[in-house]
Amino acid sequence: MNLNLFLDFISESVKEINADVEKLYSNKYNNKRKVLDHLKSEIMTLDNYIKHFSTTNQLRMNDTSAQYTSTFTQQAVPVVNDTKTYTKEELARFNGKNGNPAYVAVNGVIYDVTNNAAWAAASHFGLSAGNDLTSSFAACHAGTDILNRLPVVGNLI
Repeated sequence: MNLNLFLDFISESVKEINADVEKLYSNKYNNKRKVLDHLKSEIMTLDNYIKHFSTTNQLRMNDTSAQYTSTFTQQAVPVVNDTKTYTKEELARFNGKNGNPAYVAVNGVIYDVTNNAAWAAASHFGLSAGNDLTSSFAACHAGTDILNRLPVVGNLI
């Protein structure tokens, strides 16, 4: 399996998993068991493909993460005009706790994840709001349009 085919498969699988998570958070889907079964199946399939690809191509996850991080961070940093600027210390206050909104920074732009179902309790797959998540985002979501769906609240300085 070549790298592009493998990455396309992972991208599609992650989209399916995210759709299932959104269904579970929405409380509009009555058959949660069916969604959980599909989610489990997607994760198991994804795990098997990763193991197969890693074995046959001697792929090391650290090398792949570094490649995506490098590509992602070399992209132009979008500057959002007429928005507030935040330091890392100021961003840390927006951690989603004690009634505060939940903000995250990616590639110099700060996004509001307060009302995003995937960020329930101001955390997402072990990541916490109030932080610069550029390298974490690049390793997991490089090339996706997830950020286009989030409200922009400022720029990280």
